[in-house]
Amino acid sequence: MMSLVLSLALALSGQDSISPKPLTVEELEKEISSGLGNQAIKLEQCLSLAMENQPRIQAAMASLRAAQAARNGVYSLRGIARFSPDLKIRREQADHGVEVARAVLDQELEDTRYAVRRAYMTAIYAGIQADRLTRLLKALESARDGKGIVGLVIEEFAGIGTRLRMAKAKTRNNLAVAVVGRLKARFLLLEEMGGKTEIGFLPDPADSTIPKPDLRISLNEFESLMAENRGERRLAREGREIAALELEAQRRSLPFRLINNSFASFAGNNAPPVPTPERGGEYRPGAINLEMPSNFGGPKSDRVARAAALAERAALTETTTRNLTNLEARVTYLNFRETERRIQADKAAITEARLIFNRVTRQPMTFLDGLLLGQSVELMVEYEELRLKRALIAIEMMRETCGALEVPFIQPSPDEGITTIGD
Repeated sequence: MMSLVLSLALALSGQDSISPKPLTVEELEKEISSGLGNQAIKLEQCLSLAMENQPRIQAAMASLRAAQAARNGVYSLRGIARFSPDLKIRREQADHGVEVARAVLDQELEDTRYAVRRAYMTAIYAGIQADRLTRLLKALESARDGKGIVGLVIEEFAGIGTRLRMAKAKTRNNLAVAVVGRLKARFLLLEEMGGKTEIGFLPDPADSTIPKPDLRISLNEFESLMAENRGERRLAREGREIAALELEAQRRSLPFRLINNSFASFAGNNAPPVPTPERGGEYRPGAINLEMPSNFGGPKSDRVARAAALAERAALTETTTRNLTNLEARVTYLNFRETERRIQADKAAITEARLIFNRVTRQPMTFLDGLLLGQSVELMVEYEELRLKRALIAIEMMRETCGALEVPFIQPSPDEGITTIGD
């Protein structure tokens, strides 16, 4: 009986618990933004600023200039160096070294575009969820307005009051996650664009809905674009060529030399492992890395044998890179098609869920409305997650082809049951 009296007292007072008042979103944003002002911005502007200011891109450009300088150094050798039996091969390797650096730059450009698009769309998604949860919380908090003492007592005996308080607590928790998540996505977007020093404002996506990717490509076409253009595939190809040329250079080396320099002593190929291993929910093995010492020591026969083994290793690196990236491409493509089918299957249900949500949050709510509203919100959250997932997979496909695949994004049609911020 005492618990019922306490519950009723809480219900009448409108207080679920006594706790310190947390910072508002505006206060939290002000605290961590260090004076940055907000600015609404379109995705195209974000991408443009990132291309100009992202330090990773600038670092890759510097690596390309270094590779070009190394090539110029090999081509500029004069005097007795011109009679070196492997000079022609070193020049060919230097050409491949420049292509390696160019492949790294191209992939870095596309990786940055991917990161900007992902942060931008995630911020939109979090804003939609925060807006919906705010409306839901308002409806839950006004659910008992106008009820008399008798009605409240009946609801407490039926357990309705407890359920409403639990629903409000859960909604407040989810709302906190959404509003802070949106702020996190906006700061991530800022860093991908170049950081607060270069940009000078906190970007706020000007779009209010997640766009729909208009992807019209077959798996074979996607794999073909990826095989030709993806940075890791280009790195593996160039690495194989460099290693094969190294074998030829060691064969041409003078027999009486005990130490003979390799291409790595002139210029590095900078080939990282492709791709990195994953052992999470979906296992994905890692590739074999390319290996190139700065010199080869010992008798010529041993130097040649070592170069031959490393050339074989480089060829195997290309093979495993091809296999792994093909697997990644197929998984990505199938994930996109699966998400499309799930969205299509949920269309009818999400339209009805939105109608229930809009009706219940605009009028006094009954207990039955509360049950329907909870189910509707769950459907809408899951549906919006699917729409975000579809968009993110599409931009991942652009990244995997190093930008060779351009997926247009369009505004979804009304029959898709979309949600916008403020909807």
